[in-house]
Parts: sequence; structure tokens; C-alpha cells
Amino acid sequence: MALIVAPADGYDTLVSAADADAYWESMGGAWLDFLPADREAALRRGTQYVLARRVKPENLDPVHTRVKAATCEAAMLHLTGMLYATSIDAAAVTSERVGEIAVSYAAPVNGGRARFPVIDDLLRGLTVGGAMVELVRA
Repeated sequence: MALIVAPADGYDTLVSAADADAYWESMGGAWLDFLPADREAALRRGTQYVLARRVKPENLDPVHTRVKAATCEAAMLHLTGMLYATSIDAAAVTSERVGEIAVSYAAPVNGGRARFPVIDDLLRGLTVGGAMVELVRA
């Protein structure tokens, strides 16, 4: 099934296959080691991931360069099985003892979800919300 690239109606990807190939060629990634059909599926999943971050509409028509890059990064993470991995150990070690070996873990602060700093950095300022607001009690 051919990709429908944003901002076309009914789009299923924010990046064309050719643009993703060029992105990864410039970044030195192993993108081209994967089959074309797998790369297209990864672009669809990467688009789903990026759109779930609530990209502002003005950054989708035309698609902002950083949104395209974030989609490429998410697509590669999908191909490597890391994008929506279900078993993520995100618990922090809060204490450690060497004699008699003892370790204590805290509940994960990110809900046990993986963080992808490169995607977060690329999308900074291009999404709805995400700003910290100080609440003051009256």
C-alpha cells in the first residue's frame, strides 16, 4: 500500500519514503538495511507516535522540518522494537548496599514509559501543551 504523505487528505505519514531515506543517509543510520515495506510501515507507526505528542496544526501544513525528523527517529525506533516496547524497566535505584547485597527501587517517575530525548527535543515548541504552569493557591 503506497504511503499518503501529509498534508494530503487522508495522509498516513508525515514523511515520504524518499525523505526518510535521505534523512537516514545523512545521519548514518541503518535505515536502508530494512525492507522498503517495513520502512513504510515504520513511517506510519512513527507518524502515529509523533501525532500522539499533539503537534500543533500549523506545523503540519506544511510539515515542519523538525516534525519530519522526529517522525524519522520514531520510525527507526519502531524498526528496532524500541518505540512501543512493553517491558521497560524504568524504576530508579534509591539505595544500594554491597555487603549482603541489598537494593531498593522507587516507583518510576515517568510511569514506566521510555523517553526518547531526541524526539522530545525535535518537537519542543511544536506541540500543544507541555509547558509548565505554576499554580498558586488563593
